[in-house]
Amino acid sequence: MRNQRDCGAGLSGLYATRELRKHFTDVLLVEASAHVGGRIQQVDGLMPWPVELGPEFIHGAKSSLKSLLDEVGCQLRELEWPDHWYFGAERRLVGPGAQDAELERLHALFAGVGAEPYPDPDVSVADWLRVRGASLRMLAIADACYANDFGCSLDQLGLREVITENRRWDSGETYLLLDRSLRHIVEHLARGLDHRLRLNWPVRRIEHGAGGALLHGRAGQQLRCRAAVVTVPLAQLQAGTIAFAPALPAAKAGALARLNMSNAVKVVLVFSRAFWPADFFDVVCTDSFIPEFWTTTYPSAPHRSEPAASDPAPVWHPSQPEHACRAAESSRRQGESSGEPRVAACLVGFAAGRRAEAMSGMSESSIVLRALDQLDSIFGTAQARRPATAAFLRAHLADWSRVPHIGGAYSYPSLHARVGDREALAAPVGGALFFAGEATHAAVNPCLQAALETGARAAAQVAAALQRTLSSL
Repeated sequence: MRNQRDCGAGLSGLYATRELRKHFTDVLLVEASAHVGGRIQQVDGLMPWPVELGPEFIHGAKSSLKSLLDEVGCQLRELEWPDHWYFGAERRLVGPGAQDAELERLHALFAGVGAEPYPDPDVSVADWLRVRGASLRMLAIADACYANDFGCSLDQLGLREVITENRRWDSGETYLLLDRSLRHIVEHLARGLDHRLRLNWPVRRIEHGAGGALLHGRAGQQLRCRAAVVTVPLAQLQAGTIAFAPALPAAKAGALARLNMSNAVKVVLVFSRAFWPADFFDVVCTDSFIPEFWTTTYPSAPHRSEPAASDPAPVWHPSQPEHACRAAESSRRQGESSGEPRVAACLVGFAAGRRAEAMSGMSESSIVLRALDQLDSIFGTAQARRPATAAFLRAHLADWSRVPHIGGAYSYPSLHARVGDREALAAPVGGALFFAGEATHAAVNPCLQAALETGARAAAQVAAALQRTLSSL
């Protein structure tokens, strides 16, 4: 019987496996899909570099992820977020340093929310802001900026967990941009796994008890171990993708019922030229179809282990991107016939919560055309009224509700969640069943560092439990 199994080869499972291999030689990592990385996924062929479809930035200059990035040799750029605002109702774009009294008041409310007492019963952040006298404009800003960044809509955002997140966030407020794809981090953690990794092995049932755990896969497959670390996304646990025998304790089941993981949609738009300001990184858009757009640049030459776009790496990426509509195909052909570069720049749109849910029911062409209209409104001038439409080449959409074995974006501060729900979700069951992943982070942190930290925590718990068992024999 092996000592330990990790269920899920996302960042949390990969890191837990790495930490456990320091103590045990018989660690095995099982993954439901055909690739490692979990929500770290890319699409090749759109730009000279892989475009991130999942997480893309490091949140906070003090992120615990920085030591791992140093191992890989990543260079980082630190930027303020956001650096531009577009007020849709006013059709007004403002850049860095702009003065806005309502915006500053809203930032002050969120900065000080940790001093608030926990409400009983819980209330949405939307209702809390209304009680604090927020205007409709301030609510629109909060929805596009704070709620969308948290991965939900403002009426879904729970004040209790926002208070916890504010009190315990310690990574800083800036964004760190990598000089390469997050694929490098995944490949670094997966290096040397070889026979210790089993792909296309979805766990259907886990029997657990004092003697260890028995994992059931498809078609009668079984794996027995002394301990199992479950790192699958929250949505998969809630959907009952894995059955547990005996059933999970009431506290853990209650936390699963109250915590939430919303959807997110990324809209990647490729253009023949950049039409935005030279100092532009990110824009948050109020009263708009897509609440946020950003652009990133990478070195023109691939890193040594970075494959060229024409030679995709053996890491999962979706089917070849489709043209959004006839207009897109026409634009692409015109660019080729005129000798313009096929690829020059791209913008990434991000929508979460109810916006993402609505987009899931729309056609790709409708989404892209509305995104282009929005960008034309933001960046259009008297000389070039529709710069986005004129420069558009092609698009790719990533709808995370449709990604197998994941089913959503990330957990968010959930309305009606209780204080302690994250700890309950993280708590080991007996000495054989352990849990990790961003949803189990006690600080309500859905970022990459949360996956890393919870993987390390679960590995330490397993090592301690198994060492106690071995010492008692």
